[in-house]
Amino acid sequence: MDADSNQILEAVKRSLKPEEINSSCIYWHKKPRFHGETISNGPQTLVVPFDGTLVFVDLAPRMNWAHPCLYIFIDSTAAKTEVIEASLPPGIASSDENYIILFRYGKIPPNDHYFNVFDK
Repeated sequence: MDADSNQILEAVKRSLKPEEINSSCIYWHKKPRFHGETISNGPQTLVVPFDGTLVFVDLAPRMNWAHPCLYIFIDSTAAKTEVIEASLPPGIASSDENYIILFRYGKIPPNDHYFNVFDK
């Protein structure tokens, strides 16, 4: 069974502090990820710990890179998560139809491609 968006939202909420959610932009790359796969984000390479999906948390959305961010790997049932600290975003284009925003500063946005971090 693959996790649905509500299960992913709940897994994110379990993985982050409320203040992190309220000050971040949180993105989900819905493309399935597989155990052992690698994801490059500049000089860092992340290894997918289990089959599932990837959530990216921009902890300071209005700053230039490199600044603290998080990667949350969520298993295919949304029961298990692993959080990894980083300082660069993934190499995923916002035009990728699998890349959506889950939270903008603690709120669910009006549409899942509402990427402009400066809009209120």
